[in-house]
Amino acid sequence: MRTALTLAGFVLVLGGLAGCGGGDSDGGDGADSGGLPTSASKEEFCGNFKSLAEDLGKLDPNADPSTAVQALHDAADHMRATGTPADIPDDARHGLEVTLDAIAGLPDDATAEDIGKLEESLSEQEQKDASAFDSYLSDECPELG
Repeated sequence: MRTALTLAGFVLVLGGLAGCGGGDSDGGDGADSGGLPTSASKEEFCGNFKSLAEDLGKLDPNADPSTAVQALHDAADHMRATGTPADIPDDARHGLEVTLDAIAGLPDDATAEDIGKLEESLSEQEQKDASAFDSYLSDECPELG
């Protein structure tokens, strides 16, 4: 599986660098029962991942891993607030939620090894959903590939 994890994978690509479950939305219109807003445009949705990749790409690979973990936490919080496009399949939406929860659960002093174990913490169904999200992200945001 490529996701968990997609966000965390950005960190691993940087050569070993390396929110909190805040699944609450603003409670306004456009949120599904999972809490993520469903009103994000494709540009907003994909832009979150592009921004994360750019932010992590600016980090010094020899820097304290906590810098990358903080960037992941911040990005996960922003992604929760932005949400997804309305047409995302349910399994892919759940896969994003699972991924964001896994990222949010990383301690501030997480290591690349901790990130590598994120997938192990997921059930078989969660892994399938995370994979569905990864496929959706690849299809909807080809500029990330």
